[in-house]
Amino acid sequence: MNASMFASRAVSANARIAAVALGAAAFMTLLLTHVSAPLAPLRLLTLALAAFATWAFCDEMGMRKPLNRAAFVFFAIAAIAKVQIALGLTAEFAGRYYLLYAAFLLTSVLLWSVAFLHRQRAVKLVGALGVIATAFPIGAIVVGHLVVGVGAAIGVSALLAATDGSAPSDLGFVTLVERIFGLWAYVAAWLLWRGYVAASPASTISERKASIEN
Repeated sequence: MNASMFASRAVSANARIAAVALGAAAFMTLLLTHVSAPLAPLRLLTLALAAFATWAFCDEMGMRKPLNRAAFVFFAIAAIAKVQIALGLTAEFAGRYYLLYAAFLLTSVLLWSVAFLHRQRAVKLVGALGVIATAFPIGAIVVGHLVVGVGAAIGVSALLAATDGSAPSDLGFVTLVERIFGLWAYVAAWLLWRGYVAASPASTISERKASIEN
């Protein structure tokens, strides 16, 4: 493999801050997947940090690009659902919010990974891995709605069953999704730090002109 493919590039202050924030959010997200206690304040703080980091990440990727915009919208909806879960839900609605959170968080990672596929070779590889890692769980959710028992091994069946109004008995699928996001965020943070996801100069100039005109 060509060593120059992973050579670092010029990095903006925004990219550095986004990389640190995204890395910290990834660490806290993965850490909390091993903790069963509610810890609502800490989970909300982690979610706020992740929202800030992904916003800065989208700025570097180019917020005016449709894939990045769509991914951030899906992440925002997932974040809202997570906030509601952390604040407390009745058993009747908990399963639906968990499913919404997991599905939209996966979709945001999928869209950002697809956006990576439009970058240089080193980032395309990360994008391809992200697409593979998210496509299977999303497929399990879709098929699980149609075929009873599909996805039982990763907890999809239990989560889908909880959407009928019963209390969630197995949150293994949600934990899996959060770990996928955490690992993806670590890699994205590294790419940010090395300068691989900076918007091209042309697109950056056009975005600034558009913001001034508006």
